[in-house]
Amino acid sequence: MSFSLCFLQRSTLLICMMSFVSVTAFAHGGNSHDETAEDNAQIVLKDGYARATFPMAKTAAMYFTLHNMSENEVRFVSVSVDEEVADEAQIHTTEMQGDVMRMRHVDKGVSVAANGHIAFAPGGYHIMLMGLKNGLQAGSEVKLTLSFDSLEDLHVVLPVKEENKGMQHHGHH
Repeated sequence: MSFSLCFLQRSTLLICMMSFVSVTAFAHGGNSHDETAEDNAQIVLKDGYARATFPMAKTAAMYFTLHNMSENEVRFVSVSVDEEVADEAQIHTTEMQGDVMRMRHVDKGVSVAANGHIAFAPGGYHIMLMGLKNGLQAGSEVKLTLSFDSLEDLHVVLPVKEENKGMQHHGHH
């Protein structure tokens, strides 16, 4: 019994310490951009970035891969952005409707399989920032909060990058 109690106390302490580190990194802008506390995280975001826009742009797309490190399916249900950057952020997907690619809001969220991952990439799922205040300048950063059905919120700071020739153009909304 003492081993279980000791393990529980250590686990609780570790969770508290990780929460403090996450909140501290988020509050100070973080130096690791899209690196999260991977050692004990159940959900990990990797390779995240936002596409740079022109200054008067009202929308922007963000991409990353979510890795579910747990033994249970997790549903990514919503996303929010710092109000100084944009009015709102939404989960979107791109679908073919006849001969036209259309984007639509995914209001019920996206499932990430147990021990699986899902890519948010051009031509598929992505995060859409709407009501940008000043566009997104390459070299700047965007703070996002990802919310899940059964996990704590994930706070990340992602870099803004110039679109290169290897990236597909994101259509108008």
